[in-house]
Amino acid sequence: MNSSSLILLLSVLMVSLPLSSAQPVWGYNCSNNRNYTRNSSFAANLNTLLSSIASGAPLAGSRGHFHNLTVGAKQGDDFASGTCLCRGDLSSTDCTSSCMDAAKSIRQVCPTQKQAIGWYRDCVFRYSDQPILGVMSSSPWFCSANPANASNPKLTALLQSLGPKALYGPKYAAGSRRVSGSLSVFADLGCNPDLNVSDCSRCYQDIINYIPSCCHGKAGGAILTPSCDSRVETYQFYHLSADSLSPAPTSLSSSTSKDYPERKRKSLEISAIAVATFLAVFVVVGIWIYRRQRKARHATNEEDIEDIIAVESLQFDLAAIKAATCNFSWDNKLGEGGFGEVYKGKLGNGQEVAVKRLSKNSGQGIAEFKTEVILVAGLQHKNLVKLLGFCMASKEKILVYEFLSNSSLDRFLFDTTKNKSLDWKTRFKIIRGIAGGLLYLHEDSRLRVIHRDLKSSNILLDELMNPKISDFGLAKLCGMDQTQGDTKRIVGT
Repeated sequence: MNSSSLILLLSVLMVSLPLSSAQPVWGYNCSNNRNYTRNSSFAANLNTLLSSIASGAPLAGSRGHFHNLTVGAKQGDDFASGTCLCRGDLSSTDCTSSCMDAAKSIRQVCPTQKQAIGWYRDCVFRYSDQPILGVMSSSPWFCSANPANASNPKLTALLQSLGPKALYGPKYAAGSRRVSGSLSVFADLGCNPDLNVSDCSRCYQDIINYIPSCCHGKAGGAILTPSCDSRVETYQFYHLSADSLSPAPTSLSSSTSKDYPERKRKSLEISAIAVATFLAVFVVVGIWIYRRQRKARHATNEEDIEDIIAVESLQFDLAAIKAATCNFSWDNKLGEGGFGEVYKGKLGNGQEVAVKRLSKNSGQGIAEFKTEVILVAGLQHKNLVKLLGFCMASKEKILVYEFLSNSSLDRFLFDTTKNKSLDWKTRFKIIRGIAGGLLYLHEDSRLRVIHRDLKSSNILLDELMNPKISDFGLAKLCGMDQTQGDTKRIVGT
């Protein structure tokens, strides 16, 4: 996390602060990107929002364990939006009490920031000057590792087993698993109920991906993001009935008989241990050599298979895309480039989309196409164009994006009539939005991305002239701390 743009206040620092919260605190994140003054209209709206939640009064937008409230117009500078998500096993009374505590304490920790998150034992409280309902975000994230040791694959398997239960249920699930003879772990998994199944699935996968860097070799801990969270402990911390523990490994019985003479028994034991050790070493070395050779031969294919499985839920049917675009009608055509053609479409639910149809003669392969799907699907930011899905069928390679009514920035810059609508305030808004998108790609995204083809025709504008960066055809993936380097993997189409 970039220290120049975000301040992470860990719960250990809270000892010296006179907070009103009665529940334990994991940590806070106060964003310094935008601040407000105490006498501003935003401060008044935020005060109304926090006071309403802190009062415990019923809120119109609340449901179950999820409370949300917005104050002000979305397009205004004084807009404030807040949410509070409780653990799914809490009672309504306990949930309301937790949200009340959180609303009171976060005001003291982040007194002038327009965006803040508080991660508490029983809830996640968040507010922003931007719309956050229905928007999935897995960063910034916070983790706290459990001191006990355990195998990460077993933790991953436990969370993966909870995923479907949480996705297709109340967006919350809890369970347990025995990881050794005497150690069991208990875990829960929760997601904001305002998100769809696809968004929650991606958020859960991000949590699983965070396990190695957060809890390597440990019996879990807490991994918390703005849109979903998970907690793993060595005791049952939730109030739901735990899943049945898997049976403990059976202990090895003695392979010797008391009828053998003592000397013969010891000789047999030594021989058995020597043979078993030799066989074990032989098998381990053989497996290591085999896997190393197999990985070298099939690394690319395995990566492609894993990638396409990761976004399987985003796949569109070709017939649905043809119906949406009137079979790629000329009247629906928006533009054309080196990659192919772009059409305007309308899905069966009435949603307007932009359909990017890769040219069969573009020279771009399936690997590059899949890579753009993986890359763009994993990027979640208000200033990046949103990928809705893709299609690979009948030699077609198609990407489906959200439709932006004002087309691209170049049509305003180089049109003498439209250019007049670009006053200084609008230009500054566009510049700021582009910078925000690039900052996310370079600093805050889980994958570091260098766009490498940023130009006015690749900046799309929505109906409110908000900019969104598009076309990752020449983008490059970088390491977390990498400042320069070469790549053999070109991202996109």
